[in-house]
Amino acid sequence: MSVTVKGTQAGTTTNADGQFQISVPSTSNVELVFSFVGYEPKTIKAAGQTKFEVVLEPSVTGLEDIVVVGYGTQKKEVVTGAITTIKAKDIGLSPSGNMAAGLAGRLSGVIINTRSGEPGSENTTIRVRGQSSFVGPNDPLIVIDGIPRDEDGGILTRLDPQDIESMTVLKDASAAIYGARAANGVILVTTKRGIAGKKPTIGLSYNHAFSQPTRLERMADSYSYARAQNLANEIRGLTAPWTDEELQKFKDGSDPVHYPNTSWFKAVQKTWTQQDKANVQLSGGSDKIAYLVSGGLLKQGTPYNNGAMKNDMYNIRSNIDAKINDYIKVTFDLFGKKTNRISSPLSSLGVFSWVGLSAPTVHAVWPGTDYPTNRGWGNLSVLASVTGEAGAVTTTAWSQNGQSTVDIKIPWVEGLSVKGSFAYDYFGQLTKNFQDVYYVYDYDEPNNTYKKIKGHVGAPQLYTEEKRTEFITGNARLNYLRTFREVHTVDAFVGFEQNQTNGTFMTGFRSNFPTGALQELNAGDANTQTNTGGSVKTARQNYFGRALYSYANKYMLQFQFRYDGSQNFPKGNRFGFFPGISGGWTLSQENFMSSVHWLNNFKLRGSWGKMGNDAVAAFQYLTMYGLTSGAVFNGTQYQGIAQSTVPNPNITWETAETADIGIDAAFLNNRLTLEFDWFKTNRSGILARRQASIPSFTGLTLPSENIGKTVNKGVELMLGFRDKPSKNFSYNVSGNATFVRNKIVYMDETPMAEAYQKQEGKPIGAALRYEAIGIYSEADIADTKVAKRPGTIAGDIKILDANGDGVINSLDRVRQRLTNIPEITYGLNIYLSWKQFDVMLGCQGQGRVVFYLRDDWVNPATSNGGGNILQWWTDDTYSTDNPNGTKPRLGTSNGIGGTTFTQVNAAFFKLKNAEIGYNLSDRAVRKVGLERARIYLSGTNLFSFDKTRVFGIDPEVANGGWDLNPLRLINIGANVSF
Repeated sequence: MSVTVKGTQAGTTTNADGQFQISVPSTSNVELVFSFVGYEPKTIKAAGQTKFEVVLEPSVTGLEDIVVVGYGTQKKEVVTGAITTIKAKDIGLSPSGNMAAGLAGRLSGVIINTRSGEPGSENTTIRVRGQSSFVGPNDPLIVIDGIPRDEDGGILTRLDPQDIESMTVLKDASAAIYGARAANGVILVTTKRGIAGKKPTIGLSYNHAFSQPTRLERMADSYSYARAQNLANEIRGLTAPWTDEELQKFKDGSDPVHYPNTSWFKAVQKTWTQQDKANVQLSGGSDKIAYLVSGGLLKQGTPYNNGAMKNDMYNIRSNIDAKINDYIKVTFDLFGKKTNRISSPLSSLGVFSWVGLSAPTVHAVWPGTDYPTNRGWGNLSVLASVTGEAGAVTTTAWSQNGQSTVDIKIPWVEGLSVKGSFAYDYFGQLTKNFQDVYYVYDYDEPNNTYKKIKGHVGAPQLYTEEKRTEFITGNARLNYLRTFREVHTVDAFVGFEQNQTNGTFMTGFRSNFPTGALQELNAGDANTQTNTGGSVKTARQNYFGRALYSYANKYMLQFQFRYDGSQNFPKGNRFGFFPGISGGWTLSQENFMSSVHWLNNFKLRGSWGKMGNDAVAAFQYLTMYGLTSGAVFNGTQYQGIAQSTVPNPNITWETAETADIGIDAAFLNNRLTLEFDWFKTNRSGILARRQASIPSFTGLTLPSENIGKTVNKGVELMLGFRDKPSKNFSYNVSGNATFVRNKIVYMDETPMAEAYQKQEGKPIGAALRYEAIGIYSEADIADTKVAKRPGTIAGDIKILDANGDGVINSLDRVRQRLTNIPEITYGLNIYLSWKQFDVMLGCQGQGRVVFYLRDDWVNPATSNGGGNILQWWTDDTYSTDNPNGTKPRLGTSNGIGGTTFTQVNAAFFKLKNAEIGYNLSDRAVRKVGLERARIYLSGTNLFSFDKTRVFGIDPEVANGGWDLNPLRLINIGANVSF
């Protein structure tokens, strides 16, 4: 804690025991000011006192006064870029095992969707201000403690929230400092550190959660499914597979042995599973050294009945800051993480394709036994695939990050310093996919016997893959920070950075294992073995810098640049210049605004920047050769070498030019805050192959060229209100909303017959589909003026005649205006505190987005045994008995694939996170020797309002519903420190 004499420059800091010495004037009105980062300062009269009891209240603005930016920090009042920050308190609120998933709805301009609920493989997508590339990846660059980092499985999603101090998102020209990797935005993560002069403190946190999928797919019951099969076969002119008597038995359940009603999702999925998270931290410091050491674990159980699946993660971190003298500071940071994951050899997608297609009219397990039947989809057993009986995929991954920095103040030049850092990261992963022989059973009822049948794996087999990658990064910076005459501030630096990666991989395969007990390659049949391997190297070199001038924190002008070089490109195109400029004007600091007391801050800011995206396949500028099967001479086949690519000697990176105009404002004594941004990004140089210039019938394969163009624009709004109306009660309500829309400007696409079918002018990834406008009636069929496809009969999906030629064919497919990336996202976050209780509610929403339902789930099989459908379709299907049905007839030859009938509105409003906590009183915790103690009950994905509930599918899930829905968690936990 800092202690200063009010009105003077005299000051000191307390030691670990709170002791301090300071000389004060011998006047009766002398006052001391006690302050600490993140808390409101307190002033106390010092005359005649030697002991002080000081309790600081958390600051209204707190740590938000300092914002982490690229390669440094800035005071928020001089920030001129579009930057969003979230602090430790908010980051750690979600009990989700995937840290990034818990941030949904909390970051303005950041779109976060969780596409699966499978532990350790949630497939969380992050988009900063939408997407702008229709070829390359749209993932933001992740920078942790100043070093760009990456690993398989996601570096951000698997961080321990308890280790994070803050996260900052650079969304405009502020990202230009990262040059050729900044076009998709940059996320800066700062980990927690010890505090000099603070006594050693141990913090413990633990929570136990019960998890379940948010939804259970609503598949047709056995009666509805059997009836649907009969209707489908009737349309197709086939014999009905079920008699009326059999349908009745399915309906009334009078003979469950022969006419069951099997819910395959219930047979495979658990109702509840469990999750454990824990973290321990030791932090503190003296005048010379500060430290933080932490360790954490995450254990996620299987979501499947009798499942072998699990996901365990362990991590340890050590951040040490040492003050060598008044001029030299050194840091040493170490981080290690290990993940052990066991999953089904089918993957989540494979599991749920089997589950979703297996018919409810057959048993999953023969009654009275634990024998899996051979009656599921394809006569395979999805039950065996999740229990481990059919084998498992075991993935072990380990990461180590090491980093050290030296910061030297130049004593003879005020404000000048030199800072350098070196980082060594290592990532390794071993994957073993062992598929074992398992058995299903056929039942011979007359003889009451079971026949044992091999599943889809004829002999045990093992595929292994091992990969290792090391990342080496070093940089050096010359910094200058000084204020002249109390109003002119210059904050500038120039730097050099170089990094390289070295990676290797090796794979191997053998089959015909004599037993599944020994799952190592040397136990397999050497005659079946295959293997491959390789290595990869990358390198980057760049020069970068930034200069900020501020006059009285009223007028700000900033310029930053990066001269970036990548080995992905040829000489002459290897380096590029990426500048960014921004400025700000704080009107509220002007003299003519001094009488406006209700306005505390009003800042106008604007920026323009140029960033790049170099995440492309390397060496496309070279003529590449590969091994081929070669030729046969004298009965012997010899390998050969053939050219495998056509080079492009002019290849370079995608370029994004971004403009942003924003407003920051605060009203009513900083209780009401507002941020608004308008932005536009023109992306050019997107790598794409020419399709119109060289028709496909020529047989020529052209290289990718930097010809693609897109535009992406939108607005962001953040509003917040916080107050403390009484000593015991405070609240904070904040909301954010983003509207962002992209379109393809140019891609040299294959000429389309109709202008409305072109991808140009439409959003990236927009589907080409027939517009479903209803159901054909008998009157429509009789009316020759109503356009139809050949063979159309009453009950088929009615298609829009898009070009008005009276015929429905491929020319009537229309390029859609929405995709599965939302144009509208928003969040609402509420914090309440009353005495020792606190409540948090975090909501997430999205709009103008679609979900593509699988066509497989709206078309029953023509025979008994497979191809289940959604109950939704059977509820009001068109038939001769139901001519006004809202769902198309079953068994239609025209089908529903490629129509907007399966394109569903995926807008939702979710209670994403909620928490209620109780902080034990100071008196209570002191009695047991603690400094702080809190218990809480929390949850995530608690409920959702959306249009996909009728299917039993979460609107965020991928693969049209063929995946595990995201998980709901109910969590109880405690935090203590001493």
